[in-house]
Amino acid sequence: MRKLTIFLAILISQTAVAQMNQKNNANKIALRDIAQRYEQAMFNRSPEIAMYWGRLDAPLDKFMDRKLSAIEAWRKTEDNFLSELNVLSIQDLKDSPEYHTYQLLKQTLENEKAGRVCKDELWNVNPMLGWHNIAAMVAEKQPVGTNEYRELAIKRFSSLTEVVDDEINNLRVGLKEGYTAPKPVVQRVLKQLAILKNTPVESSPYFELAIRDGSPEFKRRMADVIENHINPAITRYAAFLENEYLPVARDKVGVMALPHGEQCYKAKVMKETTLSITAKAIFDYGQQHMEQIRREVAEIGQREFATQDMSEVFHLAKEKSTHYFQSEKDILDYNFAALERVKNKVPAWFDMLPKVEGIIKPYPLHRAQTGAPGEYHPPSDDGKRPGIFYINTYEPEKRSRIDQEATLFHELIPGHHFQIALVMEDKTQLSINKYLWNSGYGEGWALYTERLADEMGLYSDDISRLGMLSNEALRAARLVVDPGLHVMNWTRQQAVDYLKQHTAMDDNIIEAEVDRYIMLPGQATSYMLGKREIASLREKAKQQLGSKFDIRQYHNQVLKNGTVTLPMLRGQIEDWIERARFS
Repeated sequence: MRKLTIFLAILISQTAVAQMNQKNNANKIALRDIAQRYEQAMFNRSPEIAMYWGRLDAPLDKFMDRKLSAIEAWRKTEDNFLSELNVLSIQDLKDSPEYHTYQLLKQTLENEKAGRVCKDELWNVNPMLGWHNIAAMVAEKQPVGTNEYRELAIKRFSSLTEVVDDEINNLRVGLKEGYTAPKPVVQRVLKQLAILKNTPVESSPYFELAIRDGSPEFKRRMADVIENHINPAITRYAAFLENEYLPVARDKVGVMALPHGEQCYKAKVMKETTLSITAKAIFDYGQQHMEQIRREVAEIGQREFATQDMSEVFHLAKEKSTHYFQSEKDILDYNFAALERVKNKVPAWFDMLPKVEGIIKPYPLHRAQTGAPGEYHPPSDDGKRPGIFYINTYEPEKRSRIDQEATLFHELIPGHHFQIALVMEDKTQLSINKYLWNSGYGEGWALYTERLADEMGLYSDDISRLGMLSNEALRAARLVVDPGLHVMNWTRQQAVDYLKQHTAMDDNIIEAEVDRYIMLPGQATSYMLGKREIASLREKAKQQLGSKFDIRQYHNQVLKNGTVTLPMLRGQIEDWIERARFS
């Protein structure tokens, strides 16, 4: 009888374990299904995002539908996905790759929902992410080379006129509801549109796909699309902005000038940084950190220029003729040399290295002329297209080399390229993880690597180290300027003056930067806040692990899951520290 009792107890226990495993698997399967459906829905909704990531399984013959009805329909779709996530059992997903995806997707959807209060679609006149720049990015990545691809491209770019009409309609609704973009931002976009409109067809950024294709007939057809569809749409949009929109665009640049401005800024900061932090706390930390940077600048300034004044040091560093370039080739050669140095040194600091190359490429003219500072585009999903660092080579004789190296390390290696290419190549991750970006982690890592490059001995001289400090001063200044603009009623000129005093950037870049902060509230704060978190977690690991601390292993832990929220990263690193302590 006793044996029978024991047998039954074991059987019941095994049955309970089997049922629990079955439940766990069911939740994992459900999560994977939600993630896969959301990914496909996201790319179908925004084929431009799919193109940015090199995905060819999304529509190639259209742009995103920007009608307000389509935007509202997509929001209902997002809400449905969030509801599906909320009914899953979290406990059943713990300690699995699916849990990582669950956390990331849930916060992404919650942040998107909270950000709707800003009504971005009603005041979207954007010199960085406007429709005209997004279309140029798509033209560079649009597949060509076959008759089928050519037809899809012609159909897509012919439809750009609908995008423009929808944007104009949305802005008109915004005017009625009290939402407008600020005047200086509208003026910057008008400058970009004027350059595009006056560019010969063969030099248009929208003609780039025809150049890659090489077919004379396709070139002729694409030229016709530009002349008879795209350029007239640019002219129509510019006329609307100039005559109807600009006269009533707002003078105050911060989101506090819009309905629900305070709630909007809070939502934007959470979305970009994944941290719950007040505008005042951001502003105060920016001022504090600027003092630390000021001391480092003073040390180099005394050595190089016999002055410790931060503004003067940066001014002198920029003004010395030996710190400027003579040609586009000079700029590219200088960056290629820095790229080779970092490639040679990364194995001592990283043992997770991407297979796909990261390359350097000049911006198209319309972006370069209007102050584009540099940006990274990821490799294609299949690894056939490399990661690309776009660099501004316009007017090289006016471009200082002071921040060239730091920006290269930030955008390419070991910054964004390592971070993004590694997760693109990791087939153990759920696919959606590659595409759920947040700036707190993403830009925090890239800024962290600028300092890391100094530890690696990569900067060629004190001037380039000043560039690193200038870049960090820029990110600290952003912590002051961004809440200053959006919450504390700063003017655009106050923001420009603050950046001129505390960074080594060229004036035209500074003005472009400020206009970017105006149109992307909160995003500029993410760099330094993310970097602070990554650096502080590294210091915590060093203190607790002592001789067991390995910088390569720390970098592995930060990069291994791709994009995470900053709270997720903290949990991830703290778990690793505990395991490493007792290994």
